[in-house]
Amino acid sequence: MVSARSRIAFASGVGGLLGAALLLSGRFDGSVALALLLASAARVAAAATLIDAGPVLAAGAQRSLARHVAFAPAWVLVVATGVVRAGSAAVSDARGANAVAGLAIARGETTTVIGVWLALAAGIIALASRTRIGVELDSGDGRNGRVVVPISLDRLEIGAYLAQAALLVTLFAGPQVTGGNDGVSWVLGIAGVAAIGWSARDLEVPHAPKIAAGLAAIGLVLAIAGGAP
Repeated sequence: MVSARSRIAFASGVGGLLGAALLLSGRFDGSVALALLLASAARVAAAATLIDAGPVLAAGAQRSLARHVAFAPAWVLVVATGVVRAGSAAVSDARGANAVAGLAIARGETTTVIGVWLALAAGIIALASRTRIGVELDSGDGRNGRVVVPISLDRLEIGAYLAQAALLVTLFAGPQVTGGNDGVSWVLGIAGVAAIGWSARDLEVPHAPKIAAGLAAIGLVLAIAGGAP
């Protein structure tokens, strides 16, 4: 039986994903901080939904939640770097900062560019972080089984993963979507960031949350020193 707390966690995750999608797609404007909050809520929803499940899934869910919480400072610093670079916390202004000819992330003062690249690297490290919740079990008679996560939760987590990738692209690369070419560039940027993060999802990097936070903190300082492009 699914507990009320699990139902609320799942509904909150779906709501967060929809809100983040509306913000990042330009359906309505808001702050990048709100977009981060909504996307993060969706990302942790799968684990939060399973916190009252059986002992195997609940243990994995607790580890997953702890992992996401550990990366929260890095995400905040990454978004702060994007805000400093854009000179505004609005999603539309973050995209506006990328409305330049050529590769937006390479434009601006050298210190700002270096800071932005460091923040993007920190964001990708945080994006790639995941803790497997489903596990292999040995029955003791030579047969193995697997405790799996419901497909609806997997889909929710994938959607939230893409929302966080879209946030990184919006902050540092994605242009204002005024035509078909802009839309293609934005989608390709999300696909590229998501692919890099997905390929590194099973890498075990010691102290990854601290490394990501450190990179993002240095990036923020450099962005403040260099100013907006």
